[in-house]
Amino acid sequence: MRMNKRHEGQEIINMCKWMASVGLIVGVVLLLLIFIASAYNKDYFLTIISLGIIGASMFMFVFGLFMGLLAETYHRGPRENV
Repeated sequence: MRMNKRHEGQEIINMCKWMASVGLIVGVVLLLLIFIASAYNKDYFLTIISLGIIGASMFMFVFGLFMGLLAETYHRGPRENV
């Protein structure tokens, strides 16, 4: 089953957008829970974990955007770029 060449980059962008939004939601919820239950977080280990999840989600979104744009421009012929 082959994807349509025109929308192949858009599928990659949408997939990475969903993964990044889920990671951002999990990271922000974890960060808010840490601030509420600060007696449990004495070593700031969970804060580092939640900020790492947020950073990884941002990186995943940028990487997915780059790969989607690369896929869209790679499949174009020389006459389609004009």
